[in-house]
Amino acid sequence: MLPKNRRLSRRDFISTKQSGKSLRLPWASLLISPNSLQFNRWAVVTSAKLDKSAVIRNRLRRGIYNSVKTLSGNRDIIIFPNKQAFKLSETQICQSLKPVTNI
Repeated sequence: MLPKNRRLSRRDFISTKQSGKSLRLPWASLLISPNSLQFNRWAVVTSAKLDKSAVIRNRLRRGIYNSVKTLSGNRDIIIFPNKQAFKLSETQICQSLKPVTNI
């Protein structure tokens, strides 16, 4: 799990959702906006459409959080994964998000 300062607060989540740039990956949709900090802040939204089981949705969320720990930048990023995200490993997720943090 990411430390609390690396996760988006509710207020920042709402502002990123309203003013963020949208980007689509094969396994997720992203909303990205710059921040004034020296590190990225992340949020992962896993809806019940992904899977009925909260255990499985939370496992996906934790996997995404673990994969983004090493990525650097100064962006607020919201990730909306789709069902294809279940097929990816943490390293594949990290590799596909590296170019996103450098936009």
